[in-house]
Amino acid sequence: MGEDAERPQASVPAPRVPGPADAVADMRTTARWTIAAAAGVGALLLGGAPLTAIGKISGAGEAVLAFAGLVVALGGVGWGIWQTGEALMPRVATLDDLDDPALADLRATIARDPSAFYGPFGTSGADLRKAVAFHGTVAANLAVTAAAETDPVRVRLLDQALADARANTEAARRLQDRLLEFVLAWKVRAAVRRARLHTLAAAAVIALGAVLFLGATHDADADRPAHPAPSPSAAR
Repeated sequence: MGEDAERPQASVPAPRVPGPADAVADMRTTARWTIAAAAGVGALLLGGAPLTAIGKISGAGEAVLAFAGLVVALGGVGWGIWQTGEALMPRVATLDDLDDPALADLRATIARDPSAFYGPFGTSGADLRKAVAFHGTVAANLAVTAAAETDPVRVRLLDQALADARANTEAARRLQDRLLEFVLAWKVRAAVRRARLHTLAAAAVIALGAVLFLGATHDADADRPAHPAPSPSAAR
């Protein structure tokens, strides 16, 4: 019993908290599904419907209208796929991108609690960049000084100062990397939003093309009421 009580308990790893990188992956997955859906619509337009309706075209005017309808509809599909594919393109994020108008809501979020994003290293991306460079330089200089020092007391003091400088450098670098992840996530978010708007517009174009094609292949004779043949008695 005593040995079991003294035995150290296995530590349970803390659950992983989703970060901006996970959001980027999810948004790009959504864009891929959008492209797949648009490709499915394109396959449907080029499938059996046009082939079965082609026999209903009776003149050059209807043929031109049907061709225009297919071109417009497939152009809408290509437009949606092209614009959504832009959201999947690799992007480079820098701290200077915080000034991008598309990141205005991210700047507003940071402004509400700057210490959550910059820590004790300032109130802007430039301050954070300077902190990484400053503490990194201090750590490098202390390492050189400590290597040349022979006094044990001064060596301990320099080692402590070096550890502090390296810790500050690492903390500032982690904050900088996380801020860059947020910037990248917001840039991808803006691209996905633009792609959604273009997809909606492309859907309207596809509908227009479908209407044009169906109007060209519509059988007008089938809608005309059938006139009964005159009876023999009426003909007399």
